[in-house]
Amino acid sequence: MPFNSQTLEEPTFRGEPDWLRDRRRNAFAAYERLPMPSRTDEEWRRTDVTGLDPSTYAKLEHANGYKQEMPGLPAGVIFEPLSVAAVKHRQLVEPLLFSTGHPDRDRFSALHAAFFTGGNFLYVPDGVVIEEPILRQHFSHEGGTTVLPHTVIVAGRGSRFYYLDEYIGEEEEGAGYRSGSAEIFVGEGADVGYVSIQKWGRHAWHLADQRARLEKDSRLRLFNVTLGGRFSKSRVEASLVGPGASAELKGIYFASGKQFFDFHTLQDHQVGNTTSDLLFKGALQDTAKTVYAGLIRIEKGAARSDAYQANRNLVLSDHAKATSIPMLEIDNNDVRCTHGATVGPVDPQSLFYLQSRGIPATTAKRMIVQGFFGEVLERIPFEQARRLVETELEARLG
Repeated sequence: MPFNSQTLEEPTFRGEPDWLRDRRRNAFAAYERLPMPSRTDEEWRRTDVTGLDPSTYAKLEHANGYKQEMPGLPAGVIFEPLSVAAVKHRQLVEPLLFSTGHPDRDRFSALHAAFFTGGNFLYVPDGVVIEEPILRQHFSHEGGTTVLPHTVIVAGRGSRFYYLDEYIGEEEEGAGYRSGSAEIFVGEGADVGYVSIQKWGRHAWHLADQRARLEKDSRLRLFNVTLGGRFSKSRVEASLVGPGASAELKGIYFASGKQFFDFHTLQDHQVGNTTSDLLFKGALQDTAKTVYAGLIRIEKGAARSDAYQANRNLVLSDHAKATSIPMLEIDNNDVRCTHGATVGPVDPQSLFYLQSRGIPATTAKRMIVQGFFGEVLERIPFEQARRLVETELEARLG
């Protein structure tokens, strides 16, 4: 049975407030109205979704129960399932949910907004500092289903904390439709570290958005790690709306077999005296393919903005292919912007150097790949996430 309006009458959605049910209905109407993305659209020109029919996976895997590790949280902190927070804390959730992007941006965004389940809401009040990272795991347990968690994070003025979203599926489970989206609101002077690790099953279709809004003098360190899925498309977008805001956007991806990964990033400097620093690094082997397209946008009133963007790809097979498209859109001449991209194989001189010292070729190549990722790994803002990512990369490198 395909997705239909009756899906919104299932037990999972009962008890939700009227405002949320209305939003879901509007999003579903957009889903029905919108066509599948066309390759005539620049964003989708290199991304083929003709093999994806979301209705094939119309059974919702309702993962509102979850395994979660968390410290003793300070007074005033709210950390609850999003469906619960929508009822208990309407004044916080309603103005923010999906406010960073239009649910009708495309058919997949509308589907997510209509049927998201299993996500969390985190609110950290002004001035609160949480030393231990907050960890949240999202699971899929079977193929042929849809899993659409949505995280909303609100950092009050001067707050500071770290958060990890980990998306986990069985490696060999059947094909399914997955997401892993987040909205992050960084208040004035707040400092937030956010890490997303995507490890859905090998046959999953994954489409997700991570969007952040940064107020005056705030700081966000966002790390996107993509390892799972047969197909993965992620948008990572930061809007700097207050002077002094600083966004550090980092990404790691390792594609093998027939995996296809697509990344679109946006560094949107809406006001002046703002800083963004983006570095996405990926390795590809076998017949894997990746696409990276990144845009730095400097708006008219954003004088003295400083933006950097780089995408580096290490191609480990003659049959793997990486495409990189860095872009600038600048409407102010008092700015500093730098961007660049590289695609290349393992340096043969480095490989020869290691082998000449008795290191086997496969071990030498693995060492080079680990060194390639090291620049990003060392910037992950808390040790627990860093160790987790290192372990996953080592497993994939054999």
